[in-house]
Formats: sequence, structure tokens, C-alpha cells
Amino acid sequence: MNPIELLGKYQWSFKTLSNVFGVSELEARRWAFRKEAKTRRNPSATAQILAVVISKHPEVISTIKAFCQEF
Repeated sequence: MNPIELLGKYQWSFKTLSNVFGVSELEARRWAFRKEAKTRRNPSATAQILAVVISKHPEVISTIKAFCQEF
């Protein structure tokens, strides 16, 4: 799963997506144009792996949010 697919699956905003994956909101928005604009940067392999984990185990989101609040 591409991280951008999580937007539709969980009704997230780009801000939420950027917070979960630790990237800027602009970078998260660039992911949305991956298919339309070949020059845009694709999500990193780490982001794609994390997206698959979140897709299969939605409870991971609460762990990520708790970790992000500590910093």
C-alpha cells in the first residue's frame, strides 16, 4: 500500500499523514501526485512498509501517536 492510500482508508488529512510518517505536509502532498506526475518524489521504502503495517494492524496508529507526543 502507498501511504497516500491511507488518506482514503482512514479519512486522514495531509497533516495527519505527514505527522504519522514524519515528513512535511508538502512532501505528503507530493505523494498524492505520484501517479500523475512522474517527476514527483515517491514515498520512501520505509514509509511504504509502515503504510502496509498500518493497513494490516490499525492499532499501530495509537502507538505511533503516543511516540510522537513524547517528542
